[in-house]
Amino acid sequence: MIVTIANQTKNYNDNIRRARIVTNKYFQLMILPTERCNLRCTYCYEDFLAGRMNKETIIGIKALLDKRSPSLDVLQISWFGGEPLTAKDIVLEISEYASTLVSKYPKLHYKGDITTNGYLLDYNVAADLADVGVKHYQISLDGPRDVHNKSRIRANGSDTYDRIWNNLLAIRDSSLPVSVMLRIHFTADTLKLIDPLLEDIKKEFIHDSRFSVLFKAIERLGGLNDESIKILSDIEKIEAIKLLKIKLCGESIESSSSLSQVDDVCYASKPNSLVIRSNGDVAKCTVALNDERNKIATLHSDGTLKLIPGRLAPWVRGIETLDPAALACPLVGLPPIKEATSKTQEIAL
Repeated sequence: MIVTIANQTKNYNDNIRRARIVTNKYFQLMILPTERCNLRCTYCYEDFLAGRMNKETIIGIKALLDKRSPSLDVLQISWFGGEPLTAKDIVLEISEYASTLVSKYPKLHYKGDITTNGYLLDYNVAADLADVGVKHYQISLDGPRDVHNKSRIRANGSDTYDRIWNNLLAIRDSSLPVSVMLRIHFTADTLKLIDPLLEDIKKEFIHDSRFSVLFKAIERLGGLNDESIKILSDIEKIEAIKLLKIKLCGESIESSSSLSQVDDVCYASKPNSLVIRSNGDVAKCTVALNDERNKIATLHSDGTLKLIPGRLAPWVRGIETLDPAALACPLVGLPPIKEATSKTQEIAL
């Protein structure tokens, strides 16, 4: 009897979890308005070949929003790149359009966020973004000035730390209704060099509830310099992150609101999350940009998505089994393209 009740509870919880992942009332678009960047981070996996989004794709995104918004409770637009703020006008144009849909559909809740290196995010840009609903930022730092400037370098070879830090201070000194997640990167080589940055964060940001911190180990993601990156084992990463959290927040890290949590379900494993690349290709993952399996559809100017047969299902395979590994990163173990589905034939969604 106890086993039966336990099984029923597990099945109920699994169904609730699955429903949250697949609900048609939530829709996330991750948009790359450009795939060029003003930085050349030493560990970056992107090739920067694709440029700015063209007008036809912008029109297609707006048409797609028109089609989906009437049935949605939540629309989330997440900006990525390249560096999205090098195409700030596109970010503002589409975000403003999304904002207008809220007045048209009163039950619709719109959320905007942006992953940016922060170099172009001065107060005026942050204020413009907030005005069109983009109020959540993820900004990476690789350590204190001397460490950061060795890995997060401008395309022209110059430093970036001071300008990014000053932009963060300007947002802190403002009353903008935003949230900023500081993503602190580390490697096996830089782990012991981060302490001065943690002290600066504690001094400048930790008491502002708009700021939070996420610690993330640098991975080998296919960049040109992968072999030179000294990485940590999974156990070493866990121990390193625990130590960094204690250094930042003390022993009572569990109750600290200054620490961001990592979702154990990747956006790429969710059927209600899509990536729109600057060339109009529709993908699932922002990392595997050069992987043919990652192109699942094409966006047309009328908002129609044309699905390539067989491409979507492997990405969302974790939904059926609730396998933690497939949900956490569907790219790992993603099956190869079958001969029958590698053709260019498309069907309308």
